[in-house]
Amino acid sequence: MLKYEEIAQQIRSMLEDGVYQAGDRLPNIEQLKMKYCVSKSTVIKALETLEKNGYIYQSRGSGIFVRSPKRSGYINLFTSNGFTDDLKHHTVTSQVLEVQNIKHPNEEIRHQLHLDGHDAVYYVKRVRYIDGVVLCIEHAYFSQKLVPYMSGDIAKGSIFQYLEENLKIKIGYSDIYFQVDTLTEEEADLLHHKTGDPTLRYEQVFYTKTGVPFDYSQIVFDQHNAQFYIPSIK
Repeated sequence: MLKYEEIAQQIRSMLEDGVYQAGDRLPNIEQLKMKYCVSKSTVIKALETLEKNGYIYQSRGSGIFVRSPKRSGYINLFTSNGFTDDLKHHTVTSQVLEVQNIKHPNEEIRHQLHLDGHDAVYYVKRVRYIDGVVLCIEHAYFSQKLVPYMSGDIAKGSIFQYLEENLKIKIGYSDIYFQVDTLTEEEADLLHHKTGDPTLRYEQVFYTKTGVPFDYSQIVFDQHNAQFYIPSIK
C-alpha cells in the first residue's frame, strides 16, 4: 500500500469511528502534512481519494469538510475497487456458474483489453448476492497478461482482493457505460424475474494505475436490489 493510501485509510477509519462528524472541518493540508510527516503532494492525493469515495468535500478557501455517510447498501459508482470493498458492512457472496480459459477471445474483448490476436483471457460468470439477496449477473474477462491464473475457488470470493494481494496488481480507475434494457430468458431465470422485465446493464473496464486494462465486465443488475450512489464533486 502506498503512503497516500495509508493516510487515506487512517483518515477514513477516523471518520467511520465517529472521531469527526458530518460537517466537521478537518485539519488543513499543511497540518496533515506535518501530522503524517509526508509531502504536500502525498496529502493532496490522499484527500482526492477520500473525496472521490464520498468521505470529504474540499472547498477552496474554506477548508476540508466531512460529508454525510452514504446510505447503507448503495454502490459508489466512482470507486474502482469492486463491490466487496464498497459494501464492506454487508455480506457479499457469489455463485460461480463458469470459469473458462478462452484462448481466442472475440474482437470486442480484444479491443476493450488491448489484446493481440494471440492473447488469452479468463472468463468468469457468476451471480452476486448482497446479504443473501441477488444483486447481479456478472460476466468478467481477465487478460492473462496480467492475470495468469483463475479458478472457481478464487471467483467465489473477492477477485479484486486476490488480484491486489496475490498478484500485486495496483488497481487504478475504470470506465463505465450504462444502458437500460430488458432481461433475456436466461437472465430472468437467474434473477428470479420475468423475461422482458426491465434491468440496468453496464459495461466496465478496469485499469491498473499505469493505465493497462485487465478486466472487462458486463453486468446485469436486479431491478429491485441494485442501488447506486454518486458523490458529486464540484
